[in-house]
Amino acid sequence: MPLFKKKKKWYKKESAKAASLLRKIFALRIVRVVLVVFLLVLAAPFVLFFYLRPEPQENINYGITFSNKYAEDIGLNWKDTYIQIVDDLGIDNLRLVAYWEDIEVVRDEYDFSDIEWQLAEAEKRDIPVILTIGKKVPRYPECFPPAWWREIEDEEVRNAELLEYIGVAVKELQGYTTIDKWQVENEPFFPFGHCPFDIEYNMVKREVDVVRALDDRPIIIQDSGEGGYWYPTFALGDYLAISMYRQIWYDFWGALGGNSIYFKYPLAHWTYKIKADITQVPYQRIVVTELQGEPWGPAITTELSQSEKDKTMSREIFIGTLSYAQQAGFKDIYIWGAEWWLWEKDVNDNPFFWDTIKALVN
Repeated sequence: MPLFKKKKKWYKKESAKAASLLRKIFALRIVRVVLVVFLLVLAAPFVLFFYLRPEPQENINYGITFSNKYAEDIGLNWKDTYIQIVDDLGIDNLRLVAYWEDIEVVRDEYDFSDIEWQLAEAEKRDIPVILTIGKKVPRYPECFPPAWWREIEDEEVRNAELLEYIGVAVKELQGYTTIDKWQVENEPFFPFGHCPFDIEYNMVKREVDVVRALDDRPIIIQDSGEGGYWYPTFALGDYLAISMYRQIWYDFWGALGGNSIYFKYPLAHWTYKIKADITQVPYQRIVVTELQGEPWGPAITTELSQSEKDKTMSREIFIGTLSYAQQAGFKDIYIWGAEWWLWEKDVNDNPFFWDTIKALVN
């Protein structure tokens, strides 16, 4: 018999054995169950995307977060910076910050002049404001309690002083009709920044209760868009605020031996909508309060080299990040980095970021 006929006969015999073995394997119930589960897991992302994918919003409400502290940190006059943001840049929505360490430098002596000036200027222009109060508020190092408060050893006394400050702040500032929402703390349950004491869930609830007892405007609580659990945070207030960062420089809580690395979140724009549905947070109740719009590196933005800035916020990354957020389906998007855009324009002779946002919002 020719060799090729012997091989053909052998292949046919072996194929029949294999087919018989497969029939026996798939006759087992456990194998069929495992196969079905495997196919369902494989298909789940496609099914979720089809049914839960976001629809891009028309007429997005753009805004920015403004920090008088950060403007000063990068060498700008903060009042001039603020006026240029609301007048030249043309921002229609603001998130402002009340810094406790500046308001109550001396225990029981309050000075709200900085935040009142910002609110008054916003009110002149009829600009709605999310006002952030608490001990953990925007900008690094994240926590800004007064020095005297840090020295209090008794936890209940510390808590009582924080609640007293929250109450005084709301009473002092609630007369400004430009305040659209109160934000109580900033990412209170996300472990980022340097805080002298942990922030407990029940304590934030007590802060929220103080605000509710004094004012009926909505309360928004912030969580990490990429790493937070969302629903427990949302359950404390009326709206959920989230961050949306794309490219970062971070040590991941010391997991890298104290070394930070450049990292890009591998998340598609539609994952936020799916996460909202999975965690049962109404998508219409989510506000992007921190869309990355400035570089993140081993120094303050204005001290980074151009190559370092470009690793996390080049012109291409900036445009890509804006497009990414627009596709995510959110109605309200506050872009992070307005102070740096002005510094780039006025000090670094680079108006690209400022002009891009100006064209976007006008």
